[in-house]
Amino acid sequence: CQLWGSPHYGIVTFGTEARVVLSPTEPRAADGAWVGELLEKLPFAAHAQKPGTNPHAALKAVYELLVQQERGEQLRVQPPPVTNSTRHVLVIMTDGRVNMGGSPVPVIHQIRELLSIGRDPRNDREDFLDVYVFGVGDLVHTETLNALASQKDGEQHVFLLRGLPDLQEAFHRMIDESTTLGLCGLSHEFSSATDRERNPWHVSVSVTRPGQGQERCQGSLVPYFVLTAAHCFHLDDQAPWITVDVGPQVRRGVAGLFLHPQYELGGRRDRGVPEFYDYDVALVQLAKPVPPTPTMRPLCLPCTEGASRALRLPPEQSTCDEHRRLLLPEKNLDAFFVSPHGPSELQRRHVRIKLGEQRGACEADALRAPPYANVSALEDVVTPRFLCSGGTEPLVDPNACRGDSGGPIIVTRGKRYFQVGVISWGVLDVCRQPRAPPFARDFHVSLFEVLPWLRARLRDEDLGFLP
Repeated sequence: CQLWGSPHYGIVTFGTEARVVLSPTEPRAADGAWVGELLEKLPFAAHAQKPGTNPHAALKAVYELLVQQERGEQLRVQPPPVTNSTRHVLVIMTDGRVNMGGSPVPVIHQIRELLSIGRDPRNDREDFLDVYVFGVGDLVHTETLNALASQKDGEQHVFLLRGLPDLQEAFHRMIDESTTLGLCGLSHEFSSATDRERNPWHVSVSVTRPGQGQERCQGSLVPYFVLTAAHCFHLDDQAPWITVDVGPQVRRGVAGLFLHPQYELGGRRDRGVPEFYDYDVALVQLAKPVPPTPTMRPLCLPCTEGASRALRLPPEQSTCDEHRRLLLPEKNLDAFFVSPHGPSELQRRHVRIKLGEQRGACEADALRAPPYANVSALEDVVTPRFLCSGGTEPLVDPNACRGDSGGPIIVTRGKRYFQVGVISWGVLDVCRQPRAPPFARDFHVSLFEVLPWLRARLRDEDLGFLP
């Protein structure tokens, strides 16, 4: 992996021989999502016919890639960036045992020499190369691993893994998160991560009305605000009655409450619609900001600069239309919401948003909700602002429960998380039933349809809404 601007990735696999799967100079080498897909599709049987262990050949291939890149750059610019200003990271996965090709350690020395590392004591250039070695398996040769890895004070460059499931946690330990905590849509996904680390954007909103008890909804962090559902509140609710819990340890008071101005629960009673949830979104302004930590960080909101960076879009493609195309394609779209269980447990519930040919059938089931028994016009209940999930086709979707209202509907792209909707209402309260009927649908307000309001209310939050 070479770091300048956006990282450019290279992949080399090895058995008896080395195979260059991806060169850092190839056009798509900077597309992290594509490289991730390429890694997932790697044919590990490619070396089955020659199953020796030759890390020397693999590192020699890396050295030759650097030399070739240096020669190419010398024709365009002096000095060539690859050996002068580019920072390099090598990630080696091996058991450290060698049965052909000789020791790989001398090749590391050749790479260091090519990059002019360690030549000048006044400027050792050690920052321009990091070699991380992951020892995989039960019988690793630690002497070889330590000889290959970078030796830097206060930093760990050798990791011993029982198996590949430990890899994510090892990467977490090797990365300094202090400069990335403010980035949107990130979480910890390794097996030992807590529910808060896996869902750091999730909050609970409580309204305690004097003499009327307490009502609870869910929401998502936006630096100084929480995004949730408008129906969680009454028009006369006061800020002192509202609290926000960010996990079991952090509670915040509220400085302001802002419902979407076009939300009006009784707005269509003259048409026989007792409850109308169009524009069912609200922003709760926190009395004190939540500093970003691994257990408290925001989701990516569509049509913002942070979401563009998370989607790895170049400036000319950073448009709201492109965000919509990528995040809400016209098909059954995999998404999830987070449902709280007890004081600290958060459970991801995976659903499919019906945006393709099943969208019409999903929306039509809205009229099977008991409050709409006497409503005949679907458009009096379901507007273009809604996303629909639930049902049993193509798979059985879990339904949101009453206390899940206001929580985010989240889609994943390239290991980053994007909020596309807010949980609003459901056809049936099925959570106390053993099995939901096929017409049990849930409706969520699409954030793409309330962007003018979000842009106006969050204009001072440095989110960089796209025009």
